[in-house]
Amino acid sequence: MRKKISILAVIAALLMLSTDIWGAPVVTKTLLEWALAPVNKLSKVKCYADSCEHLIGIPYLDDGNERHVVDVYYAKENRKNAVVIEVHGGFYVAGLRQNHRPYASVFLKEGYDVVLVEYRLVDGDSTDVSDQLYDVSAAVDYVTLHAEELGLNADKMYIVGTSAGGHLALYVAEGAANDSLPVRPKYFKPRGVLLNCPSYDFASYNATGLFYPKAMEWFLGPRYMDDQWMTAMSPRTRLNAYQGPLFVSSSRQDFLRSQALLIVEDCGMQQRPVCFVFIDSNHKKAGHVHNVSKPGLKESQEVNSKMIEFLLRCDNAWQSAR
Repeated sequence: MRKKISILAVIAALLMLSTDIWGAPVVTKTLLEWALAPVNKLSKVKCYADSCEHLIGIPYLDDGNERHVVDVYYAKENRKNAVVIEVHGGFYVAGLRQNHRPYASVFLKEGYDVVLVEYRLVDGDSTDVSDQLYDVSAAVDYVTLHAEELGLNADKMYIVGTSAGGHLALYVAEGAANDSLPVRPKYFKPRGVLLNCPSYDFASYNATGLFYPKAMEWFLGPRYMDDQWMTAMSPRTRLNAYQGPLFVSSSRQDFLRSQALLIVEDCGMQQRPVCFVFIDSNHKKAGHVHNVSKPGLKESQEVNSKMIEFLLRCDNAWQSAR
């Protein structure tokens, strides 16, 4: 039932898009449906993660909210005693952690334990992006503080984010290193950040007209017109706060590729390294978050293998530093 509600919410919001947008540089109804549908189908797909030992629906806040939970999956073989915390996307208004089990399988097969994070969705009324940042911060802090009882290694935790989840993951990593951020974790210290087709800079949404105003209000909430708030909520504002290992991926068919390219540009301006993987392919299926929604695709396998290589390099650097 939850899956149906999420899809209906998407369709209802899409009906808010004006008919005068066709042909303009915006995300259209067709694109939004296309981007969300493949991932929404994954909740019932049987995958490797299901065969791993797991704990489902662990509350990270004691408030009874069904979205304030995490799932923990444990690697069966070649366990590396390292943790991948994964934050799903969904335009801030949709998405479920269960949809990312096939994606989690990529890391589990390589020996990484995986934590899938759930968080509240923007509803245009009581919840906006700042609340989602609070949720993800609370989730990673909970996993860090309870790592021993969960059988996880708090000293080797990576955070991975996809699309809107990329925004949330990077912002949380920045907050872990900078106590001036309005929303931040207190205990979580990521060993690396990995972003797939991330959202990054809200200001550029307004400047480029990528999204129609009604769509902006839908997935960011009514404060999208508040420039100060939009700046405060954007990871771009404090990118230099996080100086750890950073991985970013995108593709030619990714409609948010300009956001990933902006991260790479900013890293260059700050003279800091970033591992950037760009899939220069005309394959229509190699679009936004293809490595999550279609992990079996050749282009997806390329991205995911690069992510594993990146994690291994981080692991080796951590071992050398001890």
